[in-house]
Amino acid sequence: MSLRNLRILVLLILALSIASYGQSLGDVARQTRAEHQKNGAIRTKVFTNDDIVREPEAPPEKASKDEVKDALSAAPADQFASPGKDEPKTAKTGERATKKPVNEREERELETEKRTQELNRVYVERILSLRKQLDAAQVEQAKLEQAKEDNSFQFRRTVGLSPYPSEYAEQQRVFNEKIEVQRNLINSLNSQLADAQEAARHAGVPHAYDY
Repeated sequence: MSLRNLRILVLLILALSIASYGQSLGDVARQTRAEHQKNGAIRTKVFTNDDIVREPEAPPEKASKDEVKDALSAAPADQFASPGKDEPKTAKTGERATKKPVNEREERELETEKRTQELNRVYVERILSLRKQLDAAQVEQAKLEQAKEDNSFQFRRTVGLSPYPSEYAEQQRVFNEKIEVQRNLINSLNSQLADAQEAARHAGVPHAYDY
């Protein structure tokens, strides 16, 4: 037998086997359907959670008034506080805490300014007092010099007769002494005034040399 004929024979055998197997499966299926129709189809019930009978839960017992009162007294006070009730207080407390340092700083600044003004006033009053004394000394010196000059004019006008020469000499000596005193006083006041103005300038007194 040739190889070609052998292949044909094998294919025919496989085809016959498949046909007979398909026929047997169809017979089995038809027989099963016939039995189901005869006996009635049996449905399988699927059980869910809803099918399970639940036992009714016991209702919660009501708490007595005494128990509620004890629970409230044992709980912290702020547990039942209304939300946001204490927030304004906290804000006000923070505001007071913020304002206090500001007020203290302002008070210190005002106190410093007050002391500065007081010191400036002392310096200025000292300068003004020296200037007043200086002006008075200069006026007095001018009066003495004028009186000395008038005395000399009178003596020359009377050709040495009034006042008498000895009296005139004594008057001139007195005038010279008084004028010298005023000059020394004026020099001292000028020195004191310069020192006072310099001290005021170092102390920060504005326009210390203008007084």
